Amino acid sequence: MLGKQIEEKIEKIVEPYLKDLDIELVDVEYLQDGASWYVRVYIEKSNYEENITLEDCAKVSGLIEDDIDKLIEEKYYLEVSSPGLERPLKKLKDYERFVGEKIKVLLKHKIEDKRNYTGVLENVNGETLFLNVDGKKLEIPFNEVKKGNLVFEF
Repeated sequence: MLGKQIEEKIEKIVEPYLKDLDIELVDVEYLQDGASWYVRVYIEKSNYEENITLEDCAKVSGLIEDDIDKLIEEKYYLEVSSPGLERPLKKLKDYERFVGEKIKVLLKHKIEDKRNYTGVLENVNGETLFLNVDGKKLEIPFNEVKKGNLVFEF
């Protein structure tokens, strides 16, 4: 089974457990690092006001580990954590939530001879992101975004 397929199956396992806890799933990764396999589950509070605690992570880990064990045959390490300061942006609603913030996007295809852009997300209208890159306004169709994340500045 391919990694993406496993990640999608893990999402389906995890999401029902999170609803009752007022926690949202941000991302799932299933990857190999050296000889070891990892399942990384990133979560945040549904109200976005509170931070995820170590207790939240431990509770979610305990709820999902048996079901994930049934899915994955090889030995793996399960990690449940907050997405961190440079949180990935996966869904359109993530971009809508972070209007006004500095983000970085990697595009599937070049726009104006570039695939990487960093700028302030000024607006999301329909399925179009409006990014201000050093004073230049850029319109990016959401379906052209391969990867996106917040950019933390000190």
